[in-house]
Amino acid sequence: MPEEGRQDRAVGQAAETLNAARLVAVFAGAGLSAESGLPTFRDSGGLWEGHRVEDVATPEGFQHDPVLVWRFYAQRQVDQTRVEPNAGHYALAAMEEMFEDFLLITQNVDNLSERAGSRKLVKIHGDLMEIWCRRCEWKSVLEQPVDPGSLRTPDNLPRCPACGSLARPGVVWFGEMLPPAAIERAISFTVAADVLMTVGTSGLVSGGYGFTDYVRGHGGKVIEVNPNETYLSDQADILIRSGSATALPAILERLRLLRSRA
Repeated sequence: MPEEGRQDRAVGQAAETLNAARLVAVFAGAGLSAESGLPTFRDSGGLWEGHRVEDVATPEGFQHDPVLVWRFYAQRQVDQTRVEPNAGHYALAAMEEMFEDFLLITQNVDNLSERAGSRKLVKIHGDLMEIWCRRCEWKSVLEQPVDPGSLRTPDNLPRCPACGSLARPGVVWFGEMLPPAAIERAISFTVAADVLMTVGTSGLVSGGYGFTDYVRGHGGKVIEVNPNETYLSDQADILIRSGSATALPAILERLRLLRSRA
């Protein structure tokens, strides 16, 4: 069968599998937002925007050069305001309303899913617009991006209004624990989900957190949407080798057709 025919068949199988489900989980990664024009940051040389990961995405990097780290994340805050959610984001938001229960588990720290209308979601890597105190329990959400050009010295950096300590971007860095409430919600949902759809994620980070194992452990199905083979591919029942902005609307269309015939 030609590749186009195989992919069309896989889309149909995905829609049929979802149509039979009550509880649906989606595990999304950087590929989902990359199709809106947001860079995935890490290139083939292991650099994020020309910086070593250790310099901009670790507690040690922040301790060594908080100005560099804050400028890096302030620019990412600005970048997300310059792009729009893509068709994949909107398709997931539409699917949310079609099941008895649904959860989008996202590794992305941008706000594109929320802007597309997703409400049943959990961010396991934090949020670009959150800000945390390093010393006390204070957390907040920024209404506007921080101006990268204003961050010239440590004195210009955001500080905690409660204790005066240097505040940090509200994202999870390498070597840090995931937010307990977020990961617990994700696990408790996937252990009961009928279907897990992985979207735009390589599954390399912590082996995909075991979400595919939780779903397969009780006989649930796994659908992978990714143009490339990934760490999770051999655990998928259905493979759709396409970008999420193309594949997800196609699945949604087939799903709606199936529901209309019921």
